[in-house]
Amino acid sequence: MKKFLLIFALLIPLAASAARPAKSVSRSEIASIISDFRHYDGVEVVRLGRLATGALKGIIRTAGISDPDTRQALQLIQGLKGLTVLEYEDAPSDIRYRLDRRIERALQKSELLMEAKDGDSMMRMFGVVDDASGSVRDFVIYVPDSSSLICLFGRMSLETLKTVMADD
Repeated sequence: MKKFLLIFALLIPLAASAARPAKSVSRSEIASIISDFRHYDGVEVVRLGRLATGALKGIIRTAGISDPDTRQALQLIQGLKGLTVLEYEDAPSDIRYRLDRRIERALQKSELLMEAKDGDSMMRMFGVVDDASGSVRDFVIYVPDSSSLICLFGRMSLETLKTVMADD
């Protein structure tokens, strides 16, 4: 009985940490950052909402239904609800510095899925993994050295995402 209580006492903190909610990407913080900086010179923003991403899916579907890479891309974006790209490489250095700090603070609260380095360049990927459905939600790619942020809001299949990442 003592062994059972000891094992149970050791497993409680583990179970409590596993039950914590996933740290999601804050869409509102990212939207706030973009709206604060989008009017500066050298800052470029592309946003596609539900209607535009739906149209994009339709175009991809009709344009390359016979191409396996196109079908794989379509599988990847099937659950996509929105896309936002922020590119600020041509912005003045003080604006780039301020944007980097704001983005890093916003993503600090998010779940880091992967970090990859290539020489001096680093890329971070954030999102919320749902193991039950085998998907990732609100996938964000941040490349500070290239001054770019790519946000894919919605759900994407983990298997398809792994396949696409492995092919590149």
